[in-house]
Formats: sequence, structure tokens, C-alpha cells
Amino acid sequence: MGAALDVVNRFYEAFGRADWDAADDVFADDCRFVMPSGPMTKPEHKQLGLAFSAAVPDAHFAMDHVLDGGDEVFVEGRFLGTHTGDMVTPEGTVPASGNKIELRFADYFKTAGGRVVEHRTYWDQADMMAQLTST
Repeated sequence: MGAALDVVNRFYEAFGRADWDAADDVFADDCRFVMPSGPMTKPEHKQLGLAFSAAVPDAHFAMDHVLDGGDEVFVEGRFLGTHTGDMVTPEGTVPASGNKIELRFADYFKTAGGRVVEHRTYWDQADMMAQLTST
């Protein structure tokens, strides 16, 4: 396992523990983040993580496919958990549904100096909302 994958694993493990200080620490201060909603700053990325942790406190990642390319890592996986808390979004709040969710995602990480300098995440927002709100 390479150094870049070690950094990525630290992020996923910290997220799974809801340790957002540790999760945030793997990212360089000037890290470039791109999420489905568009580019964001490091503080905005942390807020997004906190919102997911509050809405899905048992959240964890399953890494289904990993490509480790030196200073770059690509992960295809699933975000798993139970929607037991309200999901606060810029568009409004999605009340806790109690639904289990299994959201497929793809992550790209570029590292330098032991920290992530670029992070792009892709997931289907319509699928996520359907899983959160279905009865």
C-alpha cells in the first residue's frame, strides 16, 4: 500500500469515527475540493462532512475498487448507513427517515507531502434523495 492510499484510508477511517478534526487534517489548507454541488473550500468541505455525520451517524465507506497510482488514488465505493438524523442542506432540511442508505460514489484524491491537495467526489444526488425520503 502506498503513502497516498494511507492518507485516503486515514480520511475514511476518521469519517467513520465522526472525527472531523482528524478527517479534516488529511487535507492541505489549499486543497481543491469538487463535490456534486461544485467547488468548495476546506471549511465548506468540513461542514458537508459534519452534515452527513449528523444525518447518518453510523456512516461508513465500503471501498469496492481502488486504484493506487503513486500520488493519486481513485476509489469506487459505497457510502453506507442509516438516516437517523436530519440532513441539513443549502436547499433545506430532509427530516430523518430511518432509511438505510447505500449510495455509490467515486472519489479521486491527489496527494503531496502526506496530505490531500485535490479531492473530487461524485455521487448521484437524485439517488441519494430518493433513498433518504422513500417510505
